[in-house]
This record gives sequence, C-alpha cells and structure tokens, in this order.
Amino acid sequence: MRERSGEEEENRRKLEELRRRIDETDDEIAEMLSRRIRLALSIRNVKKALNIPISDEDREREVIEKWMARGKIIASVFNANKYCKIEDVCTEMFAQIGAEIVKYTLRIEERMDCVERERRGRERD
Repeated sequence: MRERSGEEEENRRKLEELRRRIDETDDEIAEMLSRRIRLALSIRNVKKALNIPISDEDREREVIEKWMARGKIIASVFNANKYCKIEDVCTEMFAQIGAEIVKYTLRIEERMDCVERERRGRERD
C-alpha cells in the first residue's frame, strides 16, 4: 500500500512541476506576443509615414499560412505513431492562432489610430 501512495505522491509532484513549466512557457509566450505587438506598431508607424494602408490582406494571409506550416512541423513530431495522426488538429490550431494574432494586432492598431485622433483633437482645442 505504501508503495502505491509513494508512486502517487511522485506523480503529484511531477504534475505540479509540469504545470509550473507550462506557466513559465505561457509567460514566455506572453512576452513574445508583447514583442510582436511592439514590432507591429513600429510597422504601423512606418506605413503611416509612407502613407500606405495599415491593413495588408496579402501579408495577413502570409502570416496565417506560416502559422499553418508551423503547425504541420510540430505535428510531424507527434505523428511518429502511425495510429495517432494529429496534423490536421495542429494545423487548424496554428491557423487559428495566426488568424487571431492578425485580428487582434489590427484591433490594437485601430485603437492607436483612435488615440492619436483624440490627442490631435485635444491639441487643436
């Protein structure tokens, strides 16, 4: 009986350690997304200086396609077991991530435009 509870305790410690590592990974992802947002805002500023549209459907499609390709690559690691093919799930998940990144980046850029218009309006008053 003790052996089993020792094994259970070990598994609980493993579970907590793995959860801690997931939390660390999530923190890293959040930091990378923050860096991506800063870069996108820099691009927005350059586009404004060039007087070209902020939104670029070709580029947005390219970003999503690259995310889908990343999903396929990651799935290939797990597809070593011929009975457990997950490429479609990984590809779908990464496509969704890419689409959400594009969508929310554009929303952030739109909000920045709104803030700038409000600031200019206050400066005129």
